[in-house]
Parts: sequence; C-alpha cells; structure tokens
Amino acid sequence: MKGKVEDLTGVTIASTTGRKYKIQGKIGQGAQGVVYSIAGEELVVKLYYPTGSQAIEADILERIKCIKNIKVPRNFVAITDIIEQPYIGYVMEKVEGYKPLNSYLIPDRNKSFPEWYNSGLGLYERLFIGYIIAKAFVSLEKQNLSYCDISGNNILVRVVKGASVKMIDVDNIYTPGRGAAAILGTPRYIAPEVVSGLRSPDVLSDNYSLAVILFELLRVGHPYISDDILDGTPEDEEQALNGNADYVTEENSTNMLPADVVFTDKLSKLFERCFVDGKVNRLNRPSASEFQNALLDATNKIIKCPNCGAWHYPRKKNGAWQGCPWCDTETKPKARLNFYDILFAGNHYQTLSQNDIVSIKLENTFIIKENRKNYVKGFYLLNSSISSNIPIMTDNYVSIVHNGKGYYVYNAFSKNGIIVKQYKTQKYYRIENNMTLLLETGDEIYFEMDGTDATKIHCGGKEYSYIKMARFMEV
Repeated sequence: MKGKVEDLTGVTIASTTGRKYKIQGKIGQGAQGVVYSIAGEELVVKLYYPTGSQAIEADILERIKCIKNIKVPRNFVAITDIIEQPYIGYVMEKVEGYKPLNSYLIPDRNKSFPEWYNSGLGLYERLFIGYIIAKAFVSLEKQNLSYCDISGNNILVRVVKGASVKMIDVDNIYTPGRGAAAILGTPRYIAPEVVSGLRSPDVLSDNYSLAVILFELLRVGHPYISDDILDGTPEDEEQALNGNADYVTEENSTNMLPADVVFTDKLSKLFERCFVDGKVNRLNRPSASEFQNALLDATNKIIKCPNCGAWHYPRKKNGAWQGCPWCDTETKPKARLNFYDILFAGNHYQTLSQNDIVSIKLENTFIIKENRKNYVKGFYLLNSSISSNIPIMTDNYVSIVHNGKGYYVYNAFSKNGIIVKQYKTQKYYRIENNMTLLLETGDEIYFEMDGTDATKIHCGGKEYSYIKMARFMEV
C-alpha cells in the first residue's frame, strides 16, 4: 500500500478522540495525501499516503499532534482532530467560497490582460489582499513559526464586501530547530539558502517566500525572471528561481508590469532590499510587518480613473498631472492629508510663532477617497523614539468621511487629543468622541499623543517639543 490511499468513500473512520466521521468523497489530492469531504459536516479530512516506514509515520503523527496544540493565527485553517487509522491524517474546517491566490497570479487567457488585472477593485484589491497575507505572517513569526509552503495554491482568497484570506496545509508549519521540516516549499518561492541545503526553513526564509508572492501579486512576474531568462532554457529558469540571477530591472523585465505602475517608493525599496541586499545577507530581508505597513500605506495612495475605472497611483511630471497608466486619461486626487513632524522650541504648539519652529518635515501623504470612510491608521502618527503612548500601528485612529457636503474629520474611535486648527479663523477645536467637523483647504489636524499638547524632547541640554500634524488639502 506504499504511496496509495484506497478509495474510502462511504467508510466511517474514528479520530484519536473517539469521534466518528463518515467519508463522503474525494475532493482533492497532492504530493502528501488525499483530501475527503465528510458527510453532514463543514469539515474535511486529509489522509497521508503510506510511506512504508513506521519511523517516518511516527514522525508525521507527532508533528501534526504538535501543530494541533499550536494556536495558529486566525487566517490559518487549524487542525481540529487527528486520525491514526486506517491512515494517518487530520480533520480541518471546510473552506468554501474562496479561490486560490493563483487566480491573481496567472492571467486568465479568456480575458485581455487589463481586463483581468483590473477586475474587481484591481490594484486596490491586490494591495489589500497582500496586506492581509503579510499581516497573517506577522502573527505567525511572533510565534517563531515557519509556514514553509507559501504558494498560490495554499493561499485562498474571498472578496465580498471586503477581503478575506485563508491559509491551508497547516501541517507543514515548522518550528525552526525542532527536527526536520515536512516540506521545503514550492520551488518558485523557496529561499535560496533552503534550496541549497544551507538552512532549514525559518522566519527569514518565509520572509523571502512572502516577498516573492507579493511581488507576483502586484507585477505578475518573478523577481529573478528577466526577459532573457524567460527566453532561455528550463535550466536557466531553474537557476534563476534558485536565486542565481540578478534582480530584474525596468530594462530587462518587459514581461511584467512596470514597477512604478504598481509599487510605491516604499514597496520598491523593500523589494530591492529582499532581492538584492537580502540575497547577500538574509538578515537584510524586510519583515512581514514592514510589508504589512507598506502595503496598507499603498492602498491610501491610489485613486480611481473616471474613464476606465482602474485604480492607480496619481503621477506628476514637471508639475503636471499625468494620465491613467491604463487608458491615459488625465487623473488627479481630489483631496489629501499631508502628515508633518514638527519640532519647535517652547511647550505649546497653539501659541508658537514661525521663529519657534526648529524643523517641519513632510513624512507621508494620505489620499482621501470620495464617498468612502477613510481610516487613518496609527502608523501615520508613529514616532516610537519620542512617545511611549503611541497607538498600535495598524489600529484605526481617526476617520475622514466624504459626502455631498464635503470632507469631515470624525473621531470614530474614542481617541483623545485630536485637535483641528481652522485655516480661515485660526481657531482650535478639540474633536471629542463621535464628533465631526467639516474640513476646508489648509485646515490642520494636530495629534496630542501623550495626553498633553506636545511631547517634550531633551536634546543637547535644551528642551524642545514635538507634535504630529496633518494638513488637509483639496486639489
């Protein structure tokens, strides 16, 4: 029976807890085993192929028992029960209504590329799905766990009034340093040091695999597969997938979308760190957390083309707004928040003069979308070297709401210290919980992070104050 699982349709099997499951029918199979549905249950069972080795099968059983006891992040489909007879396996939730991430990575031959890429919410949807994937891996790496087998088949996506992501095959999760990993991964995504056998899978190799799949999600190409590699031999491609090639450039990667169409500057730098610096020293690879924040930030930098409906980054050249990259229609944002760090002498920002300002630095821009709730996250206010009471980076901090009358600042999350300075009157207004205030061009929002009007900083024997400010601008 080595390497085979007989057809168990209609057979009732018992788990190690004594619970019985009636197998309904086979729904899939892979390199490790067969997956069956369970009659009358929203569950499935995965049964491993026999190996012919008691020692190997004992290791498999020990591993899945260990993984069952791990509280995996909610995006990962957990093991709920374990099977020992007639084959080793486990029971898990049945995931329905989802599609493989591969549907975003492999173009649909029945559609034109622009139609396929921009279906749904296009780039906006892809960025947000990437953000959810990265966020799931942040939770995993906090437990020092490696997923090992990141691929477009093992990540499932559903988009219905928002995006949801599920990771399957959690039996491949690996704790570095604890035995051997069950699987090294899918060749297209395996980190070079794992392919070469120099390292076992770990958080850093997961960071590589995550970066590859995020790159593909946005550019629809591999970071090491240039035009020359694509036109070369299968051996050339295999070497490139193993990391034995240079990171693609705009000149040699015409087989994929241009980086400036789908990447922000932050994303471009993260991918370059991974596939250039990270190839030499894997410690240089960006973390899942860095990708999480950069992808979320990117969703707040895109607009919708009024002509073709494609989401894209607005672009300026020589002071003039450029056309949509998909149809060349001139587009521009309607409103934005510019976030500044202000360092000044004195204690009170509401009474400071121009001479008190030591520096004012533009740190970020948030493009406000029309007819939507725009959630400003904590990382727009982050400066961890200054304040100990920083909001959690991905927590919602304040909303900008748009309707037919205009743009409003809305304290929807019970935050303290949101102050608006009206440009016309030069008056300050404290925005209490659930309070809204109509914004006009030039109005400024100040964020009192420590419950005082500014954060004190001692530098060079002198005392300064710091505050984060966002200026509202309509274009």
